[in-house]
Amino acid sequence: EEHIWCGYADIMGPFLEMFHGYFDEQENSLVRTIWSRISQELGICTQCVCEHHQAQESFDIECRSGSIDPLQKVLRHLDEERVTKHLEKINAMIQLKEYDPSCHGAEVVCIMFEVLMYPVLLDDQSLANQFQKFIETIDESYEVSLSTNQQYPGVYALLFFKSGKARAIGLRLSRSMGKLRKAVDLEPLQPLLQKYINFLDAEVLPSTPESSRPRVQLQRADVWLGFKSLLGFLEAPAFEDGILEKYPIFLNIVLNHVSDDGFDLSCAVSCLKASFEMLGCKLWLRTTLSPSVIRNTLLGQCFHTRDEKSHKEIFDLFIPFLQSLEALQDGEHEKQRRNILYFLLHQVTRSSNFSALMRKNATKV
Repeated sequence: EEHIWCGYADIMGPFLEMFHGYFDEQENSLVRTIWSRISQELGICTQCVCEHHQAQESFDIECRSGSIDPLQKVLRHLDEERVTKHLEKINAMIQLKEYDPSCHGAEVVCIMFEVLMYPVLLDDQSLANQFQKFIETIDESYEVSLSTNQQYPGVYALLFFKSGKARAIGLRLSRSMGKLRKAVDLEPLQPLLQKYINFLDAEVLPSTPESSRPRVQLQRADVWLGFKSLLGFLEAPAFEDGILEKYPIFLNIVLNHVSDDGFDLSCAVSCLKASFEMLGCKLWLRTTLSPSVIRNTLLGQCFHTRDEKSHKEIFDLFIPFLQSLEALQDGEHEKQRRNILYFLLHQVTRSSNFSALMRKNATKV
């Protein structure tokens, strides 16, 4: 017997609208019966998963209007509820030692495929918690690996998880896939990236009236760690067009946090350094920030703190910063370059604010 999505995708696409009133239907209604069968098939067939999500994406494009369509809300709720229940079922089987790879392996592959291919699902609090438990447990027993001819954008979403174990899995899998080269590679992550950037900017979670299910509650440290890792897996075009063009405020947010102390400072400096290393002098064409503003912020932080680790991180940033200024060779950029060199060669070496090691490092830079 053919699966509904595999065998009748051309019919099912338009029929998505029948789920509009799903929650008003009786338990034994035709609509609920069809969804129950679809849910079972989505749990074992990756082709069904692809057809199901592609149909929703096509519908979203046709109906895009700036507001969330009521049908989109229902479909999102149904998907999050379905995937969460499936993860709970698999996690319970594993915990009770009832999991048999020969019987349940297809389910594990399918659920992992769906979440890693469509990471917007991970905005759901319950689903994200269950998936974290699931992937950590599976990885302990089998060490998760992915096919090398496929990009799984959800792997990069793991970099933003609170759990260090989940982030470590994300790092390992990200390295195995290589770097994201184009902005289109970041497209499945954009709803999450937008949420992360807005959170760093406002330091509060945006309201989400479009969902009755709880959203993931972010912590600033986790988001900073995520961006610090993510930027290391981006090629320049993906960073330019997938982040800086969509979120022009991103570098301003990063620079604002360079003025913080401790952990935020470290991650912000790492993000700024990665930006210079990727773009070089092109960075000045992608930001409203001037070289003098960045220089003043970095130098101000150097004098604000006596922490050697912070000094070292900022000094490491000076190398790509100076190279970006040198490449342009115009009056203003050359002036800022000379000011930084003066700071390193004359102010650092004579200031008690810097350790002997940092005074030595300044001359090396």
